[in-house]
Amino acid sequence: MDRHQLQEEFLGKMDWQSTFRPLLELLPDVAFFMKDLEGRFVMHNRRACEFCHAASEEETLGKTDFDFWPSDRAQSYVEGDRRVMTTGQPILNTIAAAPEEAGSENLILYSKVPVRDRSGKIIGVAGIYRELGTKGAVPYAYGKMAEALHTMHKRHSENLHMAELAASASLSKSQFNRKFSRLFGTTPREYLLRVRTNAACRLLETTDLTVTAIALETGFFDHSHFTRTFRRITNVTPGAYRRLHAPESMT
Repeated sequence: MDRHQLQEEFLGKMDWQSTFRPLLELLPDVAFFMKDLEGRFVMHNRRACEFCHAASEEETLGKTDFDFWPSDRAQSYVEGDRRVMTTGQPILNTIAAAPEEAGSENLILYSKVPVRDRSGKIIGVAGIYRELGTKGAVPYAYGKMAEALHTMHKRHSENLHMAELAASASLSKSQFNRKFSRLFGTTPREYLLRVRTNAACRLLETTDLTVTAIALETGFFDHSHFTRTFRRITNVTPGAYRRLHAPESMT
């Protein structure tokens, strides 16, 4: 019996549910989910339930992203799911807004893969994600890159230079750019723009500051630069986002 036959025979005998369920629950900073072709949740670990504000997995089964998140965020998650299930290609180490209330400044690093049955037919999608909003949430394996991420979140409104961020990770600027892109699937500059955009979402939702004031408050050069970047990342203008998410008393 060769190695592949040994592996196939062993895995064929395995009770996946009893073997991997306990392990999934032992990942305190990693959320795991699985959905069917209709986007309905069929599995959640404890951390994923916490994001859903659900007391148990039972409360999430059969529901969709739209039952838990603001429509714009839910739509972005569903579009990613459909792309994975349609193409059969995974999405790996990608940055997105955290599955929380609208305006949350937190970001997640996520990966999604197609789920196949024994014949190879795609029957759903599974994924993992972890929050990157705070220094302590960044995996230890990322080493000093965690310091650079923490700086981006804490000082996003400042005129941060890539050379400074690279130095905080004990890397040259070119090394920093390459390593960051490899780990997070995006450039440091793009990540910083997403942090600033998420911070702007929070201010649009909770304050009556003008769009120009919010642009300057969150580190953008000017109103025009802010609006272009915000629309590219969220698919709506700052004004439209405010109308969708701000309380009626502020609109």
